[in-house]
Amino acid sequence: MVLALLVVGAGVLGWRAWGAERDDRARAEALRVAERAVPDILGYDHARLDADIERATSHLTPAFAADYKTFADETIRPTAEKLRAVVTADVVSAGIETADRDSAQVLLFVNQTTRTAKLPAPRVDSSRVRVRLEYTDGLWRVAAVEPL
Repeated sequence: MVLALLVVGAGVLGWRAWGAERDDRARAEALRVAERAVPDILGYDHARLDADIERATSHLTPAFAADYKTFADETIRPTAEKLRAVVTADVVSAGIETADRDSAQVLLFVNQTTRTAKLPAPRVDSSRVRVRLEYTDGLWRVAAVEPL
């Protein structure tokens, strides 16, 4: 009887440890994906806008990719082409707000550097964004980006 309880107890502890390790891996992977995706999502170059939009949408869920493409075509493209804008985004710091095995929310501090034909020098804007990710088909994808 005691041996059976020990075996069951060891099994439960092993299961919990394995689950916690999976959760830790999910958090780390979601954070890594957010840090890699945000510069592509928030940065663009007027001279290669189509390629930049395609690269950005490769990180996104299908629904968010459709919204992003519409926003890029209606808002980013006209301004970027008119001003000959080049915007780079650098993640300064990031951390997980919430995460489980199939969704995560990450807070990122981002510096965006904007260069245009009208600016005498590059302009740096610091901001915070909240990124919501979903784990689908074996990949973490960005489902939303919310400026804070």
